[in-house]
Amino acid sequence: MKKINILITGAGSGVGQSVIRSLIYSKIKRNLNLFISDITNFNPYPIYKLKYLKIPKVENKNSKKILKRIIIKNKINIVFIGSEYEIVFFSKNKDFFEKIKNLKVCVSNLKTINLSNDKFKTYEFLKNHNLPYPKTLKISKNTTFNSVIKKIKKPFILKNRFGTSSRNVFEINDLVQFKNCLKSIKYPLAQEKLIPYSNHRFKKEEEFTCSFFTLQNKNILGPFVARRVLKFGTSWIVDVSNSKNKITKLIEDISKKIHNLGSFNIQLINTKKGPIPFEFNSRFSGTTSVRSKFGFNEPEFFIKDNFLKNKLNQKKIKIKKGNVLRYIAEKVL
Repeated sequence: MKKINILITGAGSGVGQSVIRSLIYSKIKRNLNLFISDITNFNPYPIYKLKYLKIPKVENKNSKKILKRIIIKNKINIVFIGSEYEIVFFSKNKDFFEKIKNLKVCVSNLKTINLSNDKFKTYEFLKNHNLPYPKTLKISKNTTFNSVIKKIKKPFILKNRFGTSSRNVFEINDLVQFKNCLKSIKYPLAQEKLIPYSNHRFKKEEEFTCSFFTLQNKNILGPFVARRVLKFGTSWIVDVSNSKNKITKLIEDISKKIHNLGSFNIQLINTKKGPIPFEFNSRFSGTTSVRSKFGFNEPEFFIKDNFLKNKLNQKKIKIKKGNVLRYIAEKVL
């Protein structure tokens, strides 16, 4: 069989490395040629011993033409996007790139991406579809601390409407905190603080990261549900269970209402009122490789769906139970 050439962008990011590891874990890896890319040479490509391609920043004027030349020269068949900053660019230009012979770009439509990137639109989507949601309020120049706590009890969460990876997320208890934290947020959003309700050993630290995968024929694989403990916005300890419960039912309900292609990730907290989602990501995530370890390999799903013509269905997906502990390692180059 002719090998499939795959380009993974954002090799220096946590998401990019998670996609790379998923492909290395894949049962079909012998059918794959992996190329990794980044906008800088300072990334972990020597660790993986894969061919490295330096690519331009997507905001550069000639990035489309340069990327097209790189893709054609290396006979790339699939582009997996490892950098969140490139998602919108590849979605907008998907038709342009897929005119290249035998090329598929794994990216969702722009409407779904905007729904995920904008936390207020996420809140509106949940509310409009009668799904559980956290109380959420846009903050303007005229918004006072008292007006927020009339609608959302304190402590509440102050975050960037378009932020990612837990950057600029603050717990607010008083007026001084409110004023100080507003200075570092460009598009502030106030959101109800969700309190976990569980007897699990993770206790108050726990949060859930959940995923499903949409195939070309609109069939859905998943959901994959895992508890996690966060450190610096990254999943540090992950506990996986494949049992059916209120959370899996909620993810299934959301998946039927989202017009997505490929991976879709949902963050939620299981409260006394039940599971409440607070963030969407219509892309691969930092825990993509963790899910692959447990039998839910999303990059592999895309390859099989588009190039190997495997008939994927939920019955064939066997999600294992277990725990993952992540750690930091060093490599002298």
